[in-house]
Amino acid sequence: MTTELRMCVIDDIRTVVQGIANQIDWASYGIGIAGTASNGEQGIELIKQTEPHIVLTDIRMPKIDGLEMTRQILAWFPRTKIVFLSGYTDFEYAQEALRLGAFDYIVKPYTPQKIIDVVLKAKQSIDEEMHETQRYREMERKLRESLPFLRQEYFQLLLQFRTTPEQAQKRWDFLNIGLERERFVVMLTEIDQFTEQTDTLPVQEVELIRFTVHNILEESLREHTKGFVFRDHTNRYVAIFNPSDSFHAEAIAERCRENVNKYSRYTISIGLGEEVQEIHQISYSYSQAFAAISYNFYTGGNTVYNYRDLSPVHQTLPRYSPEKEKELFYCLRSGNLPKACSIVDELFEETVHASTPPAPEVVKGMCDELAFLINRVFSEKLTRDEMEGIERYQYHIKNLSTYKLKELQENIKELCRLGCEFIQKRHVEDVNQVVEQVIAHIRQNVSSNMTVNDYAKLVYLSGSYFANLFKKVTGMTVTQFVTTERMEQTKAMLLEGKQVQEIAQALGYEDRRHFSELFKKHTGMTPSDFKQLYTK
Repeated sequence: MTTELRMCVIDDIRTVVQGIANQIDWASYGIGIAGTASNGEQGIELIKQTEPHIVLTDIRMPKIDGLEMTRQILAWFPRTKIVFLSGYTDFEYAQEALRLGAFDYIVKPYTPQKIIDVVLKAKQSIDEEMHETQRYREMERKLRESLPFLRQEYFQLLLQFRTTPEQAQKRWDFLNIGLERERFVVMLTEIDQFTEQTDTLPVQEVELIRFTVHNILEESLREHTKGFVFRDHTNRYVAIFNPSDSFHAEAIAERCRENVNKYSRYTISIGLGEEVQEIHQISYSYSQAFAAISYNFYTGGNTVYNYRDLSPVHQTLPRYSPEKEKELFYCLRSGNLPKACSIVDELFEETVHASTPPAPEVVKGMCDELAFLINRVFSEKLTRDEMEGIERYQYHIKNLSTYKLKELQENIKELCRLGCEFIQKRHVEDVNQVVEQVIAHIRQNVSSNMTVNDYAKLVYLSGSYFANLFKKVTGMTVTQFVTTERMEQTKAMLLEGKQVQEIAQALGYEDRRHFSELFKKHTGMTPSDFKQLYTK
């Protein structure tokens, strides 16, 4: 049964407090309003009395400001989630509050849905903490009762913390570990795209998947050496094994990868640390395996990554040609999205094309810099309002916590698309304006026998470029459009009772027969027939 969470709302503007506390159905989200306050001092007293799970508060308030309130609240109730309502001018102030331990902030102006989203995000965090606390307590109980779990705890400590040889050896003997006492390799395994593939599955089926992969890893190791496998995370396993003289560590890891791929519907990524000699050195191999597995950033998975092959000594720094960068920026300024995306693909290919690719965090840094430069190029062409969404997306890229190479690449192309759409729209508007200017001139001077080049000069364009532009907008050539306008004016003049010869001369046609043929081609009847049909 889920416990209802308590929330306090603190703001010196009464309507804001009432709107948030009373106009949103918090009960439907499993949240109750514990109370409200109009300043920081009252807010602190309210929080002491009600001990809420969530505090939603303005960042600038009378008597006690948000920073001081954050310090005091978290000193008493460190698990309380504090969410600030802040304006753009309070951004640095809000950032300081986050550094002090506040959960999040919402920038004004905000919508009720935005408030709900952030509060639910805090609720989710609280639920996860509660779940994690319960899970940890249950694990402690099981570890005390079960020797396998005690071994797992022991190895987790060895992986995370350095210890002395004496301490490591003492617990090893007590737990009767089934490995040789010397020479160890740590293998870190992750189920690829685990969250995406199991998001809609029931818990029992998810647990079965985890058990299946765990079992395959244990059996694969058992074929070649002694090893111990345990779950380190939702989709991650740690294997500690003694290297075999007849079957080297990378071959064992490859066999594990192949067997999971063969006997389950899933693939795995494996990070392999280097061999260490002593028990207390296992943490070194683990940290190497952890660094190695991050390289599934490049492939997306189903690969063994050996730390030995990824040593920083052999890595190259990401780089691409300045000429390509200049070409990209030219395409962005002209709004040429297809070409810009093609160049982005080439830049990424150049960046990561190396026998030993650079570390993922280094590529991420390069990506952040490229996003910043793209943003600056668009800022030269677009308005402040148009730049708002682009800057927000650049911030999204910069703050990605998990990412793959392909995802970064697509994010950069999405940033290009956002800016190019505005530039293309402006280009279309400019083109339409140029064509409309010429159309207005044609209609006012329909009898003049101007050439395409004459019209092009009116808008300071070359004849060929203007001709293509005109046809793209109107669907007709300039000559066809002029003829159409003349024929429409002919109809009006015929209905006014004017003679065919008079009309032809007025519209710039010296040859009456040629004029009549053009009219018939345009309307399907001669001028005389048209006049007779519509002037009865």
